[in-house]
Amino acid sequence: MEAAVEVPAELGAMAARALAAGDALGALRVTGPFGGPHALALRGIALAQMGAYAEARAALERAALAFAAAGAERARARASAALGEIALAQRELGEAQRQLVEAGDALERAGDLTNAAWARLGAARAALLEGRVAEAERALAAAEATVTGDAPVFTRAALALARAELHARLVRASSARRAAEQAAAWARASGHPQLIAETERFLRAHDEPVARVVRGGREELARLADVEALVAAEGRVVVDSLRRRVIDGGAVRADLARRPVLFAMLEALARAHPAAVASVDLARAAFGVRTINESHRPRLRVEVGRLRAALGGAGVVRALGNAYRWELGGGVELVLLAPLDPGNAGAICALLADGAAWSAPAIGAALCKSTRTVQRALSALVLARAVEVSGSGPSRRYARPRAALSIASQMLLLGLALPG
Repeated sequence: MEAAVEVPAELGAMAARALAAGDALGALRVTGPFGGPHALALRGIALAQMGAYAEARAALERAALAFAAAGAERARARASAALGEIALAQRELGEAQRQLVEAGDALERAGDLTNAAWARLGAARAALLEGRVAEAERALAAAEATVTGDAPVFTRAALALARAELHARLVRASSARRAAEQAAAWARASGHPQLIAETERFLRAHDEPVARVVRGGREELARLADVEALVAAEGRVVVDSLRRRVIDGGAVRADLARRPVLFAMLEALARAHPAAVASVDLARAAFGVRTINESHRPRLRVEVGRLRAALGGAGVVRALGNAYRWELGGGVELVLLAPLDPGNAGAICALLADGAAWSAPAIGAALCKSTRTVQRALSALVLARAVEVSGSGPSRRYARPRAALSIASQMLLLGLALPG
C-alpha cells in the first residue's frame, strides 16, 4: 500500500534534477516510497516523460486535487500545466489549449514566471498544430514576455525554437533560421541532449525541400527560402495547397483553410490553367465523387458562386458552357504550391513527422478532413507500414515509425522541474 508520507525536500530536489536531465527512471526511484502530492506530481511527470500517459494523468490529477484542498495554488497550477502538456502530447489540442492558458495565468499570479512561460509555450504549440497561426503568435509573445532576464538558458532555447517553428509556418525563412541558430546555441549551452538534437534537426530540415512548385506544366522542388521568394513576388498568383490559400503579389487574397470544397475546385482550376475544366471534372474534384448526378450540377453552380466571392479580386472564374476557367489579368503568372507527397496520405505523413501520436479525429481537425476520410488514408498507410497504430477505441493513436526525436511532448514537463 502506498504511503501517504510526503517526499523530503532534498529528495524532491533530487527527483526534479533527474527529470530536468531526462532521467525519468531516476526520478521514479527517488519518489517511489512516498505518497504525498509532491511525490505524486513528480511521479506523474516522470511517467509522462516515459509515455505512460494514462498513469501519469491519474497521478497528476490526484496531486492537483490534494494541492487544491491544501490551498497550495502554485503547486496546483504546476500540476494542471503538466496535465495540459499531456493533452498536447496526445494531440487533444482543444483541451490542451484550454488547460495551458489557464495554467499559465495561474502560474503568473503565483509568481512562477518560468513555468508560466512554459505553459504559454505549450498553448502556442497547440494553436500552431491546429493551424491557428495568429493565435499561436499571440501565445508565444505572451510566453516570451513572461520570461525574465535571468531565465535558464534551456528556457530561452525552447522559446527560440518555438519562434523558429512559427516563422517557418509563416514562410519567413530568414527569421526562422536566425531563431533556430540562436536556439541551437542556447541548447548547446544548456547541455540538454534532446533539445540539442531537436534544434539540429530543425536546421537540417530548413535546407531540405518542403514543397513542389507547379507552373507551366513543370514541377520542381522548393526549399523554405524558395517558397518565401515565390509568394512575395509581384505579378504572380500563388495557390498554396499546403495552407489552402491564395496569395496575390505577396498578400493573402483568400483563405480557404476551412472551406475544403472551394479549395478543391480552385486547385483543379489552377492545375488546368490557362485551359478550362469540364463541369463534370470540377464537380468530381469538389464533391469527391466518381459519378455525377443531376443534384451535383446545381450544387456546383452554388459553390462556384461562393468561390468567385471568396477570391477577393484574384482573377475571376468564368463559365464557358459545360466548363469553367480561372482567368487572370494580362502578364500575371499562376503558380501552384503543392505538398511533397500528394493526396491525403502525404498530408497525414507530413503532419505525423513530429514523432507524436495522433488520433484520427485530431488529424482530421488539423487537415480539415472528415474523420472517415482520414481513417481510410490511415488504413492504407498502416498496411504499407508507413504509420504505426497503437491502442483501441477512443485511445487509438497513429504515429510515424522511427520518427525523428521531438521534444514537443517533453518541454513543459521538463520546465516544471525548474526552480522559480
